[in-house]
Amino acid sequence: MAPPTFNRTNKFTAGFQNIVDAYGVGSYREMNPAPYTIITFPFLFAVMFGDCGHGAVMLGFALWMVTNEKTLLAQKSNNEIWNTFFGGRYLILLMGIFSIYTGFIYNDCFSKSFNIFGSSWHTRPMFRNNTWNPHVLEENQVLQLDPAIPGVYSGNPYPFGIDPIWNIASNKLTFLNSYKMKMSVVMGITQMVFGVTLSLFNHIYFKKTINIVVQFIPEMIFILCLFGYLVFMVIFKWCRFDVHVSQKAPSILIHFINMFLFNYNDPTNGPLYLHQEEVQSFLVIFALIAVPWMLLFKPFILRANHRRAQRMVRA
Repeated sequence: MAPPTFNRTNKFTAGFQNIVDAYGVGSYREMNPAPYTIITFPFLFAVMFGDCGHGAVMLGFALWMVTNEKTLLAQKSNNEIWNTFFGGRYLILLMGIFSIYTGFIYNDCFSKSFNIFGSSWHTRPMFRNNTWNPHVLEENQVLQLDPAIPGVYSGNPYPFGIDPIWNIASNKLTFLNSYKMKMSVVMGITQMVFGVTLSLFNHIYFKKTINIVVQFIPEMIFILCLFGYLVFMVIFKWCRFDVHVSQKAPSILIHFINMFLFNYNDPTNGPLYLHQEEVQSFLVIFALIAVPWMLLFKPFILRANHRRAQRMVRA
């Protein structure tokens, strides 16, 4: 019978350990993911909740609880909601700090942008090029900046975060939601791979070679062949298609769906790169091979070992 699991905590780490334990408690001497959660949980929260203003409110509330924790502890409140907030005061503190950071990345403070360094986009070249004129201004409620026209975009991105001009763009949500979705996919899959990698250290520590061969390796193959390839497509598209060829940029979503359907004759969605059909077909087949490798081999091996042990006992 395995001994019980004990993870030593303090007032700072207790909240993070409770989050991990809510999903499951590791076996005795297994690697505890709580130390990594101290950073990954508030950071991924901030990726979703990136706003300097709201982050500052959270930070102020958490600082008040932290600086007055002795007085608040002495009150011994029975209010469950308050005790939940107070127990997670250090968690809320880090969530607020990270939210302020990602708020600067998104250039978002209570849904408003900071124009500290000056926008990299300029409207004068649109008039000099005669693309815009008084008649165009009168006839159109919304105008579009064309980065292909020299001088409209300086070529130098905003030094830190999203360019403030997007705050007044009519397609602001379309652009930001697409950006945040792709960034979330990249970070989420990276965390998944990191979590599976942690299991490797458990297998090595407990000297379970069978788990490495029939569990860790096929899991990594499956994740990397499908979701790792999705991350590759996102980053490759960012690097490959600039403003001059952006109108020809294919849809990653359509490519990912067609990858499983083995459909490569879609005239509305061009290829990302040469020999894409061969690469994607290989990855899908390799991922499918990993499924029975991951699910079937280990039960048969354990069954064979069990029968061998029974025969040795009888002998």
